[in-house]
Amino acid sequence: MSRRREEGAAIVVTGAAGGIGGGIVERLLADGWQVIATDLSAEALERLKDGAAGAALSFAPLDVADSAAVRALAVDLDARGVAVAGLVNAAGLLQDIMPFMTMDEAAHRKIWDVNYFGALACTREFGACIMAGGGGSIVNITSINEIRPLPLHAYAPTKVALGSMTALTAGEFGQAGLRVNAVAPGFTLTPIMRAKIESGTRDDSAIKQATAMGRLVEIEEIAAVVGFLMSDAASAVSGASIPVDAGWLATSHWMNFGAALR
Repeated sequence: MSRRREEGAAIVVTGAAGGIGGGIVERLLADGWQVIATDLSAEALERLKDGAAGAALSFAPLDVADSAAVRALAVDLDARGVAVAGLVNAAGLLQDIMPFMTMDEAAHRKIWDVNYFGALACTREFGACIMAGGGGSIVNITSINEIRPLPLHAYAPTKVALGSMTALTAGEFGQAGLRVNAVAPGFTLTPIMRAKIESGTRDDSAIKQATAMGRLVEIEEIAAVVGFLMSDAASAVSGASIPVDAGWLATSHWMNFGAALR
């Protein structure tokens, strides 16, 4: 990967204008990568552009749920001689908690179109570019829902499916020099989460009590793991899903057991 970075190859980041996506863009730039930041919202990309500078960062509005648009961007990058060495599938839709029997089916399908099928389209198109260039790395942003589903009846299954796709593609693409891994964030202090905590619509004390480290995850901590997976330090890592959750997955067993942690 370091050779491809030095040659000026780029990493495509979807959902780049989101909280986690934006943090990943910043980390990859700091690591010396060329970055192509994509997002559905052109307005959000403009805000990201205002806070960033330098020739290493370029922008492309993209709806990952539109497979034709994903293919068109891949073709355009190839036509312009832009070598792609990596992809971060960070685009995703969240949902509110709702009963299974009454949730809106159209909204359910929309979440699948972005969270799973969007990542599938990007993996196909940009994965082909990466392998044609000699290999590289794909990182899928899943969730702790991949490992232990929370009551999010559309969102959680999409993350389970994306985790499965991570392992399947790692097995299929490995001989072509393409590593595929996932990062599974826990409860993270994104701008949306901070706003909910400050408004009182989300109780962070309950989350902290159920987390081994007694805190939420910072965006930079997720981005650091993505940076690692894009580096030569992870050259033998493929098919892994790495939780970045401040120990929430470990602690929830203790909570269910009924033992006192502290």
